[in-house]
Amino acid sequence: MLRNSAFIVIIMATLTGCQTPDFSVPDIELPKLSLTRETPAPVEIGKGRIQRVAIPVSRKINVAAGDTIYVLATRYGVTPQSLIADNDIAPPFSIRAGQVLTITPPREHIVQITDSIFSISQRYAVSQYHIAELNGLSEPYQLVEGQALLIPDTHDFTVLEGGKGVNTTLAKPAPQASTSVARANSTIVDVPKSNAPRKNFVAPSFTASDSFTWPVEGEIIKDFGPAAKGVHNDGVNIAASGGTNVQASAPGTVAYIGRNLKSFGTMVLVKHDGGYITAYAHLDEIIVAEGDVLGRGQVLGTVGNTGRVDSPQLHFEVRQSRQPINPHDIIKS
Repeated sequence: MLRNSAFIVIIMATLTGCQTPDFSVPDIELPKLSLTRETPAPVEIGKGRIQRVAIPVSRKINVAAGDTIYVLATRYGVTPQSLIADNDIAPPFSIRAGQVLTITPPREHIVQITDSIFSISQRYAVSQYHIAELNGLSEPYQLVEGQALLIPDTHDFTVLEGGKGVNTTLAKPAPQASTSVARANSTIVDVPKSNAPRKNFVAPSFTASDSFTWPVEGEIIKDFGPAAKGVHNDGVNIAASGGTNVQASAPGTVAYIGRNLKSFGTMVLVKHDGGYITAYAHLDEIIVAEGDVLGRGQVLGTVGNTGRVDSPQLHFEVRQSRQPINPHDIIKS
């Protein structure tokens, strides 16, 4: 069909006295994408991709030319609805360059008297460095009771591997003269460092009969490895009826409980001997608490569809340090 069309065009051009169109393919230098190339192919960010930016400690942002509610929400990792509500923006939700908007971070922690940078990093599975950087803190990282800290939205499971924290300074009591919640710019008075014990998750040792087992029975609907759109699945997704019990895959200690996480929904992390960590995501009900010591097969929650899934399932991961491990390689059943 294509040849016939090209032939018709050539005949028409000849009959009308026009020059015959050139149908040859121009020479185009194609990128060398083979595995044997000496240098890696360049990585380019799509023009339509909005780069993620940390929320300022002041919680104030300046609208630039071309910004929209959607662009700002994507840039700072919040919902358009929160921006609209925080700034009383009326339909049609227009904003102008130079306008100053208030932005509420999706994750924050109100400092308690027993908190330190280390204990907070353990609670939320984020690094101490990122907490300090995001909140403009400097050594000795003194906190104030009631202070609001922004929590990074990226996890670093290696902080749960054990060992003492870099910073042991506990929070200072809030000044008695004020009953309002202290913010990151509160006046801080130096206090001596405390050696008070902190929450530290130590995994119970394995015995000869211990091994990893599947946390729930069901069909694996997404396996470990490359997935759609270039994404890598660092675990497996197991379909099961909502409310089905989810069991600990091996003896360990509950190191982290997160709720309403964007991708994973409600999630539990369990730390095991040998630097292993297992993750159980998209849960519905959680029946354990941080610090609980679990035996293999002990129920920690139930299957749900929280997070970015549309059917009841369990996302299950096994990691050793930062490295995700294919569950099939360590579960022999």
